[in-house]
Amino acid sequence: MRLLLAALLAALSLTGCANAGTSSPMAAGTPAAGTSAAGTSAADASAASAPFYLEPGPATPAVRVIDGFTGQEEAVIAAPASAGSFPWVGRTTWYPCGAAPDDRTFLLCGTHQYWELRLGDDGKPQSMSAPADIPVAARNTGSNGDPEFAVCPDARLAAVTTATGIMVLSLVTGATRSWTIPSADGYATSLSWAGDRYLAFQFVSEPRDQDAGGVRVLDTRSAATAALTASRLVISGERTLAGGISGVFNPVITPDGSKVVAAAWTGFLVAGLAEFSARTGRLIAVLIPAAHMPGHGSPCQALWTDPSGAHLIAYCVDTAGVVNGTRFTPAHLHVPDTSGTDFTGVLLW
Repeated sequence: MRLLLAALLAALSLTGCANAGTSSPMAAGTPAAGTSAAGTSAADASAASAPFYLEPGPATPAVRVIDGFTGQEEAVIAAPASAGSFPWVGRTTWYPCGAAPDDRTFLLCGTHQYWELRLGDDGKPQSMSAPADIPVAARNTGSNGDPEFAVCPDARLAAVTTATGIMVLSLVTGATRSWTIPSADGYATSLSWAGDRYLAFQFVSEPRDQDAGGVRVLDTRSAATAALTASRLVISGERTLAGGISGVFNPVITPDGSKVVAAAWTGFLVAGLAEFSARTGRLIAVLIPAAHMPGHGSPCQALWTDPSGAHLIAYCVDTAGVVNGTRFTPAHLHVPDTSGTDFTGVLLW
């Protein structure tokens, strides 16, 4: 499908993120931050303004809102009757499946539908939308797992990986557009938005496409329909980077498109958190020094970032805290103890 850009956008009606429409990791300058979906200024937002994460309830089908700095349970959202269940699970499916950078807008998913949840500044639910259909290509089929969406800054678009590549969904109109990745080439993971146009992802390449592997940025307004053609490589996954970094994982692009924050391997099961330029891929700073993971792994990722990446909430190998500029300050975060290298399926901040 090679349509002119204007015709393509009109046909899909993919309403963009109005507050960050000029953001671009391709641009040399950094645009001013806009206004968050919750209606508060997103500029210079400190970590203290974003304390909430969602986690699945431990027993009953419910989602809990937790203040990550105090551990207090702020709300419990019970599963609606229409959430549904999968025969291979044996219980109602109801989990947090998407979060916008404002820390107030979340998506909750059942088997075939999603709901948009808005929190107040006290962490209490303000509203929850009527259900909307999860696109068929993004649904759990029993072999691909539950979908997890990356929501753009003003919560008008969401991106999700599928069996055939990457899909962008308009949360306003329900329209979709997809970019293909042949399974023989590899697959995408770790989606995050810069404004309403650029989508960062990690491309895990198969041997024959090793040169393409690493952190890539997809231009969602490109006429190309192949994800690799529509994207550019920012951080190579196939060569040693500055600081002895042998590879990165769990990348997050800042909403203004200026930086990529990612976990960085420096040895076998040794990782820290680092910041890179989203334009050049250059290492800017090591935010959390590398440490040895236990054999079962330990999450290492930016949990939340303000628009410019000046303020972060981060966790890496049992070290948690906040980053202001490039200075890390330890802080106790009340997050679940888990294995693996990320919090996928455990919480959404």
